[in-house]
Amino acid sequence: MPKRVDQDQRRRQVAEALLRVVDAEGLDAASLPRIARELGATTGLIQQYFRSKSELLQFAVDHLSVVQRARAAEALEATPVDQVRDRLVAAMSVVGGAGDQSGAEGRIWLAFLARAAVDPVLRQIHIDGANEIREHCRLAFEYARSLGQVPPELDAAAEARGLAAFADGLAVQRAMEPELITPAEVREHLDRYLQRIFVTEGSSS
Repeated sequence: MPKRVDQDQRRRQVAEALLRVVDAEGLDAASLPRIARELGATTGLIQQYFRSKSELLQFAVDHLSVVQRARAAEALEATPVDQVRDRLVAAMSVVGGAGDQSGAEGRIWLAFLARAAVDPVLRQIHIDGANEIREHCRLAFEYARSLGQVPPELDAAAEARGLAAFADGLAVQRAMEPELITPAEVREHLDRYLQRIFVTEGSSS
């Protein structure tokens, strides 16, 4: 590791080393000594930034979330605000694993999800992230309703839950069978899913 690097960058480097180990060998293999070897550093150096493996795991999950949010924001930049269906496809494609070419992030996500079932802190991080995604979807559906793009009786909260669950299912398939479902197919599946909800493409349609 370079000698002159700020603390945040070092913590990200440690987290990324952890994620590489988890992808290659699984979460159980990700001990502090193994992560140190992956990083080319010492266990003591890692412990300068993380007091325990649990703290490191929590940071790594947050780091993955930041990466996904940035990817979703980038996907939305090219899509007009009033093209709500297109924006939902763009953002939820990230959730569905379309931006993860190898499926590695999805495999890591599944490993953390299994741990979250028995780790209350990781579980809460997962729940908070899932709620954030569902809330963004709910607001998008409500905006689409105000533009007349979806039926006026649409239950925005229910549709948000359904869309998020559908995208999660696509993410699992991308993680486990990346050769079966490509990034382009993730987007196509989401677009077809949303076609049944949207009655127009945009406010001018």
